[in-house]
Amino acid sequence: MIKLYSGFLLVLSLTLINSAPAQAEAADYKVEILAFSHLSSDTLDDEIWPMIETLPSRRSRALKYYQKGQQNGYFTRLPKSSLSLSSKQASLKRSSLYKVLFHEAWIQPVDSQKDQYLIRINGGEVLDNGLYELDGYISVDKGRYLHFRSDLFHSRSLSPTESARLLKTSADQVQNLQTDSPDTRPDSAPEETGDSINGNRYLNQTAIPDFLTVEMKSARRMRRAELHYLDHPLFGILVHITPIE
Repeated sequence: MIKLYSGFLLVLSLTLINSAPAQAEAADYKVEILAFSHLSSDTLDDEIWPMIETLPSRRSRALKYYQKGQQNGYFTRLPKSSLSLSSKQASLKRSSLYKVLFHEAWIQPVDSQKDQYLIRINGGEVLDNGLYELDGYISVDKGRYLHFRSDLFHSRSLSPTESARLLKTSADQVQNLQTDSPDTRPDSAPEETGDSINGNRYLNQTAIPDFLTVEMKSARRMRRAELHYLDHPLFGILVHITPIE
């Protein structure tokens, strides 16, 4: 009986030792994101933007809404009093150069598995084309450092002047590439449905666009409790990830 009992303890100890690293990998973190758009259109025609009409559909989870007086679990929007970037949000709102699209924080487990907790976030207004001003996905995992991954989309309505600028920039770029290409004949012209350059499908050359959707896809290595800024010519996000002790 003593030998059997000792054997049982040995097996139990080995099981706990082997499972300890996997259990130790996961930890709770508070994730806070503040997203905003640049209202100025100065950078609108700095690039040729790929045409994006629909957003990718991925298996993800949405943030739950905070219920006062109820115990809230993972992936629940924390009350505004728990936000640490409120002063920065206030500064953005006071400025005529920016529009706050999303500012939320929540608690979630973080481990080493990439995209295990893929979260859908959206904010701002819903435009006439059915898209939010901000929409997309984020995830957090960790190794030696925290890894923040995002695939976010910003949509905006275009004024007639902005549409004309985009069309001119796109047409000029296509013309320049045709001129530089040795295979281009003088009588060649871009297709009316758009051109494919470097694998990107650009704004239609004949139809005036009413909306523009741009993508920010990033992977950023972070230390815990650091504030990070992810920039794009048309929008940006502040990310703050802190451990829950």
